[in-house]
Amino acid sequence: MMHPLLTEIGYREPLPSLSTRKIPMRSRTSCRGFVPVWLASEQWWRRIVFESQLELMFIQLILSQGNVYDIWEQPPAVRYVKENGKSAQHYFDFLITWMDGSKTAWAVKPFELVQRRDFDQEIALIASQTPKSFADEVRLFTDAGFQRYDAVNAARFQQFSKSPDQAADDAVAEQISGLEGTKTIACIVEQTGMSGRAYRAVVRAIFRGDLRQVKGGLIDYPTLVKRGVAQC
Repeated sequence: MMHPLLTEIGYREPLPSLSTRKIPMRSRTSCRGFVPVWLASEQWWRRIVFESQLELMFIQLILSQGNVYDIWEQPPAVRYVKENGKSAQHYFDFLITWMDGSKTAWAVKPFELVQRRDFDQEIALIASQTPKSFADEVRLFTDAGFQRYDAVNAARFQQFSKSPDQAADDAVAEQISGLEGTKTIACIVEQTGMSGRAYRAVVRAIFRGDLRQVKGGLIDYPTLVKRGVAQC
């Protein structure tokens, strides 16, 4: 399997971040860094900068939906008027362009901070003044809106999608085509004889909709799965 950043003429760097606000990479209180993300808008990889673990989980969860065209972290500030009449500006954490061309501006904040600062009211005010030319809608993402295992599953999917393995995907697809009722992932993997390669292919199949978990939780070898809608 070829490294995702290798081309026929050699290694090609990911494109640079488009963040309009410089983010210091060193911090004693938060997790900061960047992750290379393949974007349909570029047909290549781009560095996406994040300022916290919550932002990294947001990136992984949003990408796992499969309908993201572009991600712009820290896009240009939106100007608005506060309740006291003073002018201000707000940098959204992410501006997501979907495959249908619509755009969503996201504020990513810990739920504790939202409650302590009444940030939901502040973002509602900002949303009411955000021009449609910037975003079609404004959303707030917090750590109260998802389960941690969903973030782990999404992170695994992103990692396993970086190196396509058609042989493993085909082997798992063959098992899915004859699947009746439910089976554990371990059983499917064993029947392919491809060990970890098949496990990674099963994770990809779940996110494609070819397989479905019987109930929510970490996608692991004991997980029960059944045929997804795409296979019906």
